[in-house]
Amino acid sequence: MRIGIVAMIIATGAYLSLRDKPSPEQEELIRYVEINIPALEYHEAPILSQLEALLRDKSLRPESARKQLADELMPALVRLRKVADGPLQAAKTEPVRQLADEYRQSVEQLIDVCRTTIRVIDDPKLSDREGYRQVLESLRRAIDQNQKWRRHVAETTDRLKIARGKKTPGRK
Repeated sequence: MRIGIVAMIIATGAYLSLRDKPSPEQEELIRYVEINIPALEYHEAPILSQLEALLRDKSLRPESARKQLADELMPALVRLRKVADGPLQAAKTEPVRQLADEYRQSVEQLIDVCRTTIRVIDDPKLSDREGYRQVLESLRRAIDQNQKWRRHVAETTDRLKIARGKKTPGRK
């Protein structure tokens, strides 16, 4: 009888200790959300503020805007793309690989915004209205891609039952 009780206590202890242990998918997603996303946002935030200021500044001459885009923003975005490649290459599970790839696509869309803006500045035949429309369309695609990635991060953390107390993008 004592052996049965001891066996039950051991089995219960083993069950309780393994019950709350995260799966490999959960562990990698936790690492992605807690380590990789803050690192990416650390590099991304100054670029986004600089791009926003550039696009809002109505008094900026086209030559100055082009110089800022080509000499500052594009190299910064290329560096951000390299930073975004890290989690993509290190991903061991499909959910994290998908999220990292979506983030990299988001960075590619930001690079496309800069390319489109430079093309609009360089094309003397393009009307102001059409150039503005092209830049806004490119910016809309970049925003949509980033929002899609943030929604996917939130959905994946919910699906893998990651604690809601953790800070994840797209959550307040």
